Amino acid sequence: MSYNLTSFSNDPDKANSPGVLYVLVLVNKKTDERECLKIGITQGNSYKAVTTRAKGFQKYEHRVQKIIKGTLLEVYNLEQTLHSLFKEYKYRPEKFGGHTECFKLDILKDVLQFLKDN
Repeated sequence: MSYNLTSFSNDPDKANSPGVLYVLVLVNKKTDERECLKIGITQGNSYKAVTTRAKGFQKYEHRVQKIIKGTLLEVYNLEQTLHSLFKEYKYRPEKFGGHTECFKLDILKDVLQFLKDN
């Protein structure tokens, strides 16, 4: 599911529902190599919501690095901030739902530090 500010303003209940920002390392199942970082959000308030979402990342296993809980609107805004800060590190893996939210692994420590500091 894709989220945007317009959908949140049209549906305040959705905007205020539980959400999770996740930072994952995706491991290519064919090569067993850590390939990229995925920064995304999903509805829910637990690790299980993330693992359920990650089932759609076919051809990749996931390794959870960080989870941040909040309202769906809060985690959406945090996700957009991270995507903007690290846009020059975009990575294009094999296509799957959410593939445009992937980044080079080089930024993992910087992303985690940003989340710790903010």
